[in-house]
Amino acid sequence: MQVEIIDISHSGSGVGKVDGKVIFIPFTDIGEIVEVKNIKSNSKFDRGELEKVILSSKDRCEPFCPYFSKCGGCDFQFVSYERELEIKLQILKNELKKVNFFEKIEFFPSKNRFFYRNKIKLTYFNGKLGYHTLSNNFIEISNCPLADKEINDAIETLKKYLKEVKYQHLTSITFRKSDDKILITFLFKEKEKFVYSKSLDNFVVGIFIGKVLESDKTKLIETFNFCETYKTMLGTKIPLDFKSFFQVNDNVAEKLYQYILNNLKDKKVINAYSGQGALSLYLAKKCQKVVGIEVQKSSHLIAEKIKTSNMENINGLVEETLNSLLEKENFDAIVLDPAREGCQESVIEAIKKAKIKDVFYISCNFSTLIRDLKKLCENYIIENVKMFDMFPNTANMEVCVRLSLKK
Repeated sequence: MQVEIIDISHSGSGVGKVDGKVIFIPFTDIGEIVEVKNIKSNSKFDRGELEKVILSSKDRCEPFCPYFSKCGGCDFQFVSYERELEIKLQILKNELKKVNFFEKIEFFPSKNRFFYRNKIKLTYFNGKLGYHTLSNNFIEISNCPLADKEINDAIETLKKYLKEVKYQHLTSITFRKSDDKILITFLFKEKEKFVYSKSLDNFVVGIFIGKVLESDKTKLIETFNFCETYKTMLGTKIPLDFKSFFQVNDNVAEKLYQYILNNLKDKKVINAYSGQGALSLYLAKKCQKVVGIEVQKSSHLIAEKIKTSNMENINGLVEETLNSLLEKENFDAIVLDPAREGCQESVIEAIKKAKIKDVFYISCNFSTLIRDLKKLCENYIIENVKMFDMFPNTANMEVCVRLSLKK
């Protein structure tokens, strides 16, 4: 079946129509005519698989990665980076129409399109390392061109190591790059004897048991070659932990944090969902006071370790602590950087009730961002929107929306 691509969906797939019904086709661009196979239908739309490009976009190019379209991680390697940014900007504009925002959007590209990620997680399956695809098939990889080159070297070492040992309960291995070390985290679903090898001597190794690495329920069992490691951003060294959240693209994260920092000078600020306190520490350099709220214990402990005299850290859920904090003290601004689930409704209501003047909402999930913006826009207006390309080659992007209280 031949289909003309007339639009791009928010997930990055090309959009066409067949007999008036919408069909989504990944790895296609507007204006292309493509041959489609393996069509899956439901009552509202169809999904198809690209078989052949009949009429190509001028921006189409050869993907850099041999696993592109197979592992499910990337969406836009088939076009130039310039075209990728155009597509993302259009996706963002289309989404923001839902909250009646039609102004110009400034975007900040990534310095590097490849080898930018300071962290990746690989699945361990049948003695091999790789990814589970969107259809839940497993694909073994030898490298990931999105990951830092030192991480890719580590992947090669680990693949050789795993041939020597056969783990029964190992589920995943996470690679994380600090300024001068690679941290490697082995996550087991059940306790199992860990076999150390000299091939791991150059890495900081952590052994954990649990389901999700970032969960407080997941427990550290032992470490090898442990030493304090740091990530330097905006001239500041931040301790790096096996479990704690840190933005995956150093270059773009600095641009995002610098933007927020430039707009909050001399303010009293709440940094909600504050992680290990990196942004709080930067804000404290120019702000009157910064209070971070973070539920994950390990992240909170790092934030406590680096805090300055005008920083305070609260360990707890934002939805359970924000209201009481706002009842005790007035703040000029709040920075929201929630997980993909977005903010609880009680968080939005607490902000509106306290009449905080400025809100900076950071998000990489359109559905929850738009949902929360609709609620905030009852009391706030959107001043501007910035797009930070934290995740080149994928349909994901980091968006920062600045809102101000209606007068």
